[in-house]
Amino acid sequence: MDLAVIGINHKTAPVEIREKLSFSSKETVEANRLLKESVSLEENLILSTCNRMEIYAVINGKKDYLSGIKDFLNKYHSLDPSEYEDRIYVRTDKEAVEHLFGVASGLDSMVIGEMEISGQVKKAYQDAREGLATGKVLNRLFEKALNTSKKIRTKTLICQGAVSVSSVAVRLAEKILGELTDKTALIIGAGTIGEQLLIYLKENNVKSILVANRTLDKARELCGKFSATAVSFDEYKERLLDVDIVIASTGAPHKIIHSRDIESIMPGRGQRPLFIIDLAVPRDVDEEAGRIDNVYLYNIDDLEKIVGENIGSRKREMDSCLKIIGSAAEGFMNWMVNEKIRNEN
Repeated sequence: MDLAVIGINHKTAPVEIREKLSFSSKETVEANRLLKESVSLEENLILSTCNRMEIYAVINGKKDYLSGIKDFLNKYHSLDPSEYEDRIYVRTDKEAVEHLFGVASGLDSMVIGEMEISGQVKKAYQDAREGLATGKVLNRLFEKALNTSKKIRTKTLICQGAVSVSSVAVRLAEKILGELTDKTALIIGAGTIGEQLLIYLKENNVKSILVANRTLDKARELCGKFSATAVSFDEYKERLLDVDIVIASTGAPHKIIHSRDIESIMPGRGQRPLFIIDLAVPRDVDEEAGRIDNVYLYNIDDLEKIVGENIGSRKREMDSCLKIIGSAAEGFMNWMVNEKIRNEN
């Protein structure tokens, strides 16, 4: 049995490249099935978040797996390999194991120590397992990764003072607009990130918060927890005229806010600035909107400039985390060797 991970992340590629390779949560089950069939992999799992797209695979000595996976990505996303192939990384066996354990523990994240990623890893694992794309090896690997992540959270201080992408987004809004107590915010997307944004906006005493979501009942449920206002997804463009902050985090496969949408409402706003953060991959907002006067548009990669202010103390915990990961990876590799011997006999 041989393991491999093939991926691209925020360290190797900007958002305009990552979004071309991303899979929505609705696509991953079917994409896992197609990948397994087209490359003849023993097992596979796709992990796709705003900061990374990675494919974990049991390749069993299959020499042409990399070209097969690239062919799959090219066909699925209608890509020319020259658009991304110099950005991908490949890790095998123990390096692949250590990489996943680091990813699940938040050590490879834009915000070191953030724990949103552990939930995303768990969801990717559940989807792949339910779709029968994983088997004995990846099931054990991902269970071990999640256990290692939990151990790191409880045994080290890597999460102490940790910030999330959502909290950084709100801090940036405050930096651009000043005091938020007289501001109105519109959150587009009522998923996990939308809920976290509500928490941080409330903590910063934002005057009014609107939430738009394709499923209105989900928006209402979320707003009920935080005294916010749910609005129909059909009316979010109309609300752009009145709000000060827009934070978009949908799973749409295409842009939902175009520069023409922003241009049409700016005259009615006078000189009042509009602050937009696009946390989605693929991006929700046309990047040309950021060229309009009094519009401040930031995407997920722009947040790195603020993140650097918060990572010093967590970096000092890295050695402790790496020791835990090294021990866990060694244990998993010993299990792999024993399984290989057992299968050969």
